[in-house]
Amino acid sequence: MRKFDVKLKEKVVREYLADKGGYKLLAAKFGTAESMVRRWVAAYRHHGNAGLVRQRCAYTVEFKLEVVHRGRG
Repeated sequence: MRKFDVKLKEKVVREYLADKGGYKLLAAKFGTAESMVRRWVAAYRHHGNAGLVRQRCAYTVEFKLEVVHRGRG
């Protein structure tokens, strides 16, 4: 899966909000899926710029083992 940087996402969202194109047109213009443009616009509307930043969560080995053991219980 291709990853898009925050600057590109912001540009796509700004163009959408400025009525410079719909989801389909902007997806074709920027080389992404229409569903991604929809997701970015929705995330921006709900969370602002923070919604466009990809967040990764790192779990400790201990936490993972605890989850596995609970599942077997």
